[in-house]
Amino acid sequence: MDDNRILKWRFDVSTFRLIGRDLITDRVTALFELVKNCYDANAQHVNVIFENVGAGKSRSVIRIEDDGYGMSFEDIRDKWMVIGTSSKRVNPYSPEPYHRKCVGEKGIGRFAVDKLGDNVSIITKKSGAEKWLKVDIDWSSYYQDSEDEYDLRLFTDIENAYSYRDASDLKVSGTKLVITSIREPWTKKEIEHLMREISKIVSPFANLSYPFKVRVVAPEFQIDKESIKTLEDFNNATLSLNVDYDVARKLQQSIYYDKEKNTFGYHLIPFKSFGGIKMRIYFFDESARRNYRKAFPNDPIDGFKVYRDGIIATPFAETNENPDQKRDILGVDKRLWQDIFSRISTREFLGVIEITKNGNPQIIDATNRQDFVDNEEYREMKKFIITQLNALQDYKVKMRSARRDNAQEGLQAASDDINSLVDAINDMVAQKPELKPAVEPLIKQVRKTGRSVKTAISEQKKALEDFTRKENIYMSIMSLQQFAINITHAVRTTLNQIRDRVEFFYRYYPNPDEEEWFTLYSKEMYERFKVLNRVINYMLSYSQSNLNPEEVELKATFEEILSDYDDVFIREGILLHTDFPDKLVLNANRQFFRDILQNLIDNSVKAMTASNQKVIRCSYEVRNEILEILVSDTGVGIPREDREQVFALYYTTTEKQGGAGVGLYIVKTRVQSLGGSVAVVDSEFGEIGTTIKITIPFKK
Repeated sequence: MDDNRILKWRFDVSTFRLIGRDLITDRVTALFELVKNCYDANAQHVNVIFENVGAGKSRSVIRIEDDGYGMSFEDIRDKWMVIGTSSKRVNPYSPEPYHRKCVGEKGIGRFAVDKLGDNVSIITKKSGAEKWLKVDIDWSSYYQDSEDEYDLRLFTDIENAYSYRDASDLKVSGTKLVITSIREPWTKKEIEHLMREISKIVSPFANLSYPFKVRVVAPEFQIDKESIKTLEDFNNATLSLNVDYDVARKLQQSIYYDKEKNTFGYHLIPFKSFGGIKMRIYFFDESARRNYRKAFPNDPIDGFKVYRDGIIATPFAETNENPDQKRDILGVDKRLWQDIFSRISTREFLGVIEITKNGNPQIIDATNRQDFVDNEEYREMKKFIITQLNALQDYKVKMRSARRDNAQEGLQAASDDINSLVDAINDMVAQKPELKPAVEPLIKQVRKTGRSVKTAISEQKKALEDFTRKENIYMSIMSLQQFAINITHAVRTTLNQIRDRVEFFYRYYPNPDEEEWFTLYSKEMYERFKVLNRVINYMLSYSQSNLNPEEVELKATFEEILSDYDDVFIREGILLHTDFPDKLVLNANRQFFRDILQNLIDNSVKAMTASNQKVIRCSYEVRNEILEILVSDTGVGIPREDREQVFALYYTTTEKQGGAGVGLYIVKTRVQSLGGSVAVVDSEFGEIGTTIKITIPFKK
């Protein structure tokens, strides 16, 4: 027995599969990781060469060759062949004069070679060395050893042969990885996909003192091309937006779209938890997308890429030929089903997000290179990114509306011009009757064209109405599933709470010793029944959405809705201030006002959970034939940069209080159906709380 009582970790030979073949999910990612290692080695030129890798070919080889600073025997022994080596963490920059920020620091990317083939030879040399060092690794021997349960061998016990050969040029340096016994054949499409992803390895905006160029060569597929993305890719964009930050003041820009001025602006907000980031967004409308596809037929528009210190971070790409395998880690396309007509998709923009190791330390690459580590900072960064896209979405909606208006105006202008032309010809004929035989065919043709234009105007109007109707139906269908989930959850939760209290009555009533509980539970059941009634009314409101307008006496309606909250206001200690002018009648849908006010009050109650002073103020007045409704609270407030997006479906600032991000979306859709608009404005309570302003055209 060992009296020292010390145990050491040991690793079975199968360990390398866990950090190589099993961890890295696909071959393109594996090659990508090996190319990134060349960047860390100060390489300026990298060749990725495929030889006989097609189906049915023998002696297949993949070579990754670079002209970096190479490795010595000690580097191979003490760094390359040490799992999780910390050399890049200790020295995060490559040697001078390149002084590149190293992108690999986990010390396991080299095991990507196991994803590609059974054998690899590492051929390397440092400048000034007289010999090339060659190390041969046979992954298949690891498999054989690991499958013999009676002959346990450790990963560190496997021996790998090395040898030397003379160098003809002492100044030459670099590393070659020669991978043989390729596991699976490659197709031309897969290699072209690799080329697209490698082209994005360096940010097109990076200012590298020493360039980093990658060439992909595959003779059997007639491929021999340098794979680097340039600024020319963005020339066809409809518009571009830049987001920057001030590190000294710790202020971050955040885009918003001013719908009144039709311009983009910026909020300056304090740094979020993830730190400052830079963004460049290039939006392509339909015409611009067509021009881009002509210029770059093999390089699709595919959304954001995240770069750390000028080199792409994980995920290396979002696009994929197979839609089922496409990664959407930022959640851009997941939002489409909420509003497919207005949301921005990854097919409409190219974007570069720039982060740094020092400035964004908690944005950490996932070990499998397919995402970032899911933490609070990463989630907040994704939320911020979506906020920027929401500004672009507002622009897209405005431009779509403008195009519709321009089409209508253009057709009407054409009709007016035709009528003017006919009148001019008639005046000319009246003055010179002898011209009538000559111009009569022209007049007939012009009148025929005029009738066609009038028909087009009518058809365009019908088409627009039909599109709007279908759009509304589609939106209702797409949101119905989540709406049903939320409603079902609310009903079931409330019924379960009531059931528990009914069971208590059933078991113990009329025990006098439990009278205190009987009283409490009776009150709670009454309150929960009121909640249940509100939920059911909310459900019914969908079936009542098409009711004809009626005369709504606003003061009575508002006071009736607010009275439903008497118990809530008392329990939560909320003061209610109102200002409702008498005898104000609106011709509208009464249920819509109930939905609007209930959702706003619900949000205010949640927002004031931790407030010292809890006040809700509700008022309305008519100005210039416009009804203005204000609902204010002294809650946590809404950050200025979020004001434009809080009305989006499933966006919530009260998630911890049970908010589902549906209420303000319902408010927006109800207000729009009344022909009005809704916005977050400066709080009536000064620097605390929130004020929601609703404007609706007023008709007595």
